[in-house]
Amino acid sequence: MKRYTSLSLSHYLRELSSKKPVPGGGSASAYAACLGIGLAEMVAQIGMKKVDETRKVSLQNAVSLLRKAKKDALQIVDLDPKVYQGVLKTYAKAKKISEKERKEQLIDEALENSFRLQADLALLVTMAKEAVESLEGIIPGSIANDLRVSRSLLKAAFQGACDTAQINCVYLKNPEKKERAGRALEEVKKRFETGHVQRDSNG
Repeated sequence: MKRYTSLSLSHYLRELSSKKPVPGGGSASAYAACLGIGLAEMVAQIGMKKVDETRKVSLQNAVSLLRKAKKDALQIVDLDPKVYQGVLKTYAKAKKISEKERKEQLIDEALENSFRLQADLALLVTMAKEAVESLEGIIPGSIANDLRVSRSLLKAAFQGACDTAQINCVYLKNPEKKERAGRALEEVKKRFETGHVQRDSNG
């Protein structure tokens, strides 16, 4: 399986623009998340040179969280194409199965894997957004503008992850699995929108 994270940006874009089904929206959403997270990490590190020791601790905590989220999101850039190809192979395999229940079970398992990966990405992006919000009011100067750019990228990544997770949820046959997946997605959407975060009392 090709490692898209080892490609240059221009090469990745060529792959994304090709007639092949992968990489697709899930991988691109993860890439956008990495860009938004990386940008916020840069802002936090520059900000450490400009703030007092108390606020520096807050920035260090944010950087630690952002680095972990970026690492995990970067893995999804590669994992999503692999998981999606698994879905395609499962559909092809299911065509040869006459038993309806067994066929639907196989397809649901593949769709659940794809759903979970993008739901995980949505949660990662939500956590990164909360870290970015914790930086607002702490970072001085014009560099803080890059936090707004970061939040825009994270918003796009989150929407992409949710849309990709949702389409997998739509095609689930098992009603209990469909309901459970839909409920999980709504919960992460609510967290993203409400922005539960402990802000710096000095910020």
